[in-house]
Amino acid sequence: MAPSIPPDPPKYVVVTDWGTPHGSLWDIAEDVFEDGSKWRDIYAANETAIGADPGGLRVGMRLLLPPKEVHPAYIRLVAGGLDGEATEIATKLEAAKRRLDAIGNFWGGDDTGTKFFKGAEGKPGYEAAGAQVLAGVGALGDFYKNTAQGLRGMANRDDATEWENTIRVLSTVLQG
Repeated sequence: MAPSIPPDPPKYVVVTDWGTPHGSLWDIAEDVFEDGSKWRDIYAANETAIGADPGGLRVGMRLLLPPKEVHPAYIRLVAGGLDGEATEIATKLEAAKRRLDAIGNFWGGDDTGTKFFKGAEGKPGYEAAGAQVLAGVGALGDFYKNTAQGLRGMANRDDATEWENTIRVLSTVLQG
């Protein structure tokens, strides 16, 4: 499954009737940035067109949205793509485990088969190497799932999200 490509964040909005998602600066900020207090930023970017009164919006006005580095809806969409990847990894990993289990003891029970499976001369065999591969692929799926959860926390402005710790953990995982 290819991850969804999130849409570009909007650059403009068109003012609609009062009481609709784009009927006031507060409503626009809530709809676009999920934070009504960002209305001041929208007003500052459009003060010339709006005039001295921030409530002076007219239906049909096209307002420039200030640039914002973090767009919660965009982040949630990326998180959803990572969830999909994690699910696909887990599904394929489980299918691979079932296929391997179905093969059974293909190495045989003689001395050569035992060495192949258990290892010999201090080197790991199929049993240890296979377990490491399965654990590594499983860890990749967990990594995707945990990253998606962290992104959602960021998008939700969850105070429990500790991005410095996340960066430290990611650095360790990616370097090791």
